[in-house]
Amino acid sequence: MKSFSFFDKLEQKSKEQLLGVATFMKIPAGMQLYSQGDICGDILFLTKGRVRVVRQHENGQSVLLYYFEQGEQCNVNFTAAYNSAPAVGTAIAETDLEGFDVPASLVARLFVEDKEFQRYVFDQYIKRIDFMASMIEDIRFLSLDTRLLHWLQEHDEKILHISHEEIGTILGTSREVVSKILKTFEKNQIVKLSRKKIEIL
Repeated sequence: MKSFSFFDKLEQKSKEQLLGVATFMKIPAGMQLYSQGDICGDILFLTKGRVRVVRQHENGQSVLLYYFEQGEQCNVNFTAAYNSAPAVGTAIAETDLEGFDVPASLVARLFVEDKEFQRYVFDQYIKRIDFMASMIEDIRFLSLDTRLLHWLQEHDEKILHISHEEIGTILGTSREVVSKILKTFEKNQIVKLSRKKIEIL
């Protein structure tokens, strides 16, 4: 917990309580941290890895809400735990994760009593809103093949281990549409495709 930006600014009592109850966790890639509709009793503060948060429709399809990464916590997780309300999305580990699980009761007290922690939480909300606003703008003004190409180009690694269905969830479309566009990209020598693997050329 000491690596988080707000920690050094907490009162000594709050630091001791946080260190006393925070549970270190390792979570493998692909695991669901919580599902849409769950009541979350704890809040995960991530120190390593990347998590994808999606909203599932009753027809079975999902759409990306946002990511959270090292040094962050999840807004859906926070809101559900703080208000004892059903989570509005599902969180999936995109990579192996490490972090600290903290009881919601302590996090709620820190949020009310400590302005630095409150600022940290609101900073997370601002970042999420900015991400979703940009995503809505892209959906409105960019074609799907352009959005998929931009998504591929955002990755530093040249080989992505991900299914077409997962990409469809991220971009808000179907697996079939993603597969069709990727095959076109492959013909144009932009990517090379194999099962659950995309090589960016």
